[in-house]
Amino acid sequence: MPTTYRLIRCSAVVCLLSVLALAQKPAADEIVANQNRIPAGKLENGVLNVQLELRSGAWRPEADDGPQLFVQAFGEAGRAAQIPGPMLRMPEGTTVHVTVTNKLKMKTTVYGLTTRPSDAKTGVEIPAGESREFTFAAGAPGTYYYWARTTEPFQVGSLTLVQPLRADTHLNGAFIVDPAGPVAADRVFVINAMFAAADVVHPAFEVVTINGKSYPYTEPLEYMTGDNIRWRVINPSVSEHPMHLHGAFYQVLSLGSFETDTAYAGSDRQSVVTQNLRPGNTMMLEWTPEHVGRWLFHCHFQFHISADERVPVFGRAMAKQYGESEAAGGGHAHHEPMGAMNDMAGLVLMINVKAPSSAPVPASAGTPRKIDLVIEPNATDGKSRTFSCSVREGKKIVASEDKSVGPPIVVTRGEPTEITVVNHLDAPTTIHWHGLELDSYYDGVVGGGAGDQVTPVIKPGASFVARFTPNRAGTFIYHTHAADPNQLSGGVYGGLIVLEPGESFDAEHDRLLVIGTRDTFFDATRITVNGSEELSPMVFSRGARYRLRVINMAPNLGANVQLGSKERPASWRAVAKDGATVPSRLAQPGDAVLHIASGETYDFEFQPDAPGEIPLQVENNFNKSKLVGKIVVQ
Repeated sequence: MPTTYRLIRCSAVVCLLSVLALAQKPAADEIVANQNRIPAGKLENGVLNVQLELRSGAWRPEADDGPQLFVQAFGEAGRAAQIPGPMLRMPEGTTVHVTVTNKLKMKTTVYGLTTRPSDAKTGVEIPAGESREFTFAAGAPGTYYYWARTTEPFQVGSLTLVQPLRADTHLNGAFIVDPAGPVAADRVFVINAMFAAADVVHPAFEVVTINGKSYPYTEPLEYMTGDNIRWRVINPSVSEHPMHLHGAFYQVLSLGSFETDTAYAGSDRQSVVTQNLRPGNTMMLEWTPEHVGRWLFHCHFQFHISADERVPVFGRAMAKQYGESEAAGGGHAHHEPMGAMNDMAGLVLMINVKAPSSAPVPASAGTPRKIDLVIEPNATDGKSRTFSCSVREGKKIVASEDKSVGPPIVVTRGEPTEITVVNHLDAPTTIHWHGLELDSYYDGVVGGGAGDQVTPVIKPGASFVARFTPNRAGTFIYHTHAADPNQLSGGVYGGLIVLEPGESFDAEHDRLLVIGTRDTFFDATRITVNGSEELSPMVFSRGARYRLRVINMAPNLGANVQLGSKERPASWRAVAKDGATVPSRLAQPGDAVLHIASGETYDFEFQPDAPGEIPLQVENNFNKSKLVGKIVVQ
């Protein structure tokens, strides 16, 4: 199954990627993973001196004895090259002196070795075998990166891929400027994604990593409840990455790029469970764990956490091209220990949160509300399998009109709730309560829980009871967290609405736009809204005030949503992101235009002021496929 799935996944891009074979012969030099704990160079008397080299070598993105690839990377002189490159970190006010020596057999263009902020769009070219020196003031505090390329930007359809995606993908490193004075402890995580061509069994494959490793070989993280945790996340890769944290919200302290960074004061910070990082974006975040157990921080694109992201083991004919030793060609036995936390790979960090031994275990109060969520197969539509989710409470049964997406589950803040998930599929499943702050055991990730209590998979014919008490009102999601992407594209998901006590759900003025796709690829063309590939007109009343809850639960989709035409967009006002109220800087009326990635939710206030028709469009940002409908205002 994984091989077949990989072949299908790559068919849309194999023509593009056939030119991306790593043509150079493998070198003996080893390239190691960089956990970004130790800054490069020597800081003395206010001057940071760093000697960097551009090299090629063999890199193992998984186990230390696993498959290896031949790539290019930065390294400090006299030390092994690293992925990501050596971290440049210095306090504000530092003078930086960097010498870069190009030991590759081709010219290289280097970017980002300059004072921040910067708007230098052109890099510095370094011919093969030559060196260049860079001297500059560090500039403004922030989270940045430096990078280089040995290839030219690539055009894919309507997209120009500025970031490298071939053997030079990993030519980048963190560039951190700390404010003067004491600095809070943090961690730095750099995301990379490369495409490579292989043999006829694997025509193309993608390798995605955090700090040079793919899960389950990414660094496991351990914290205590109540810890104040700060991370800097850097995305020099060619893809956007919606980064999702399970079981807790995090505050976005800053957003930026390799050149600039914008820090937000306390009242201007947005709380999220998923923050999308577009190519070249950076962010700094802060969070405090309140629940013990095993948790995940991961990209919400299904391909980027799929076991299909594992590096293939090559046949002998291709082994030399990729530096694969015969000793490492015997399979993936080193993946067996990853059984916990589901069958995943790629952009995943596992977090183990513990509590002080004296910490009391809170008890739920009150009689729980009991709901059943029943998952069943639908008859095939001839193109792909779909599934039906129905919500049952006593004698009341609710299913979506389309029956290939789940109906909204509406619960109340502060009310203990038990949802029994009943699996009538012919395959295992599990349901994740996306955005809720709950015990790890009920979060819906196989292998979750705390200590010896381990979250099970829900086998065919079995059920599982999830228990939680929602602690905030807002728009959330329930969705399958099974490894099979066809469950997600088939409709095993829906909106999860938490109301304030005393409120009731007004289906007339509270409208959901739940975005999905029937195909599982980044180049998806079968876009759905509320489970349908044909968007029926939505009827609104002139002057009435509506709450639009926009959810993206497609497996792999960066969606562009627009109300109105490009020339005459409608207007709306942001209310919430991922269930958390937006800061005042974002809560202003504006054009009804939104980019929303998988795993994100947005709430908008919308009040049409004139009768007529308002175009509604959902577009795949990758290939510009569209689903078009309209709002009829009466």
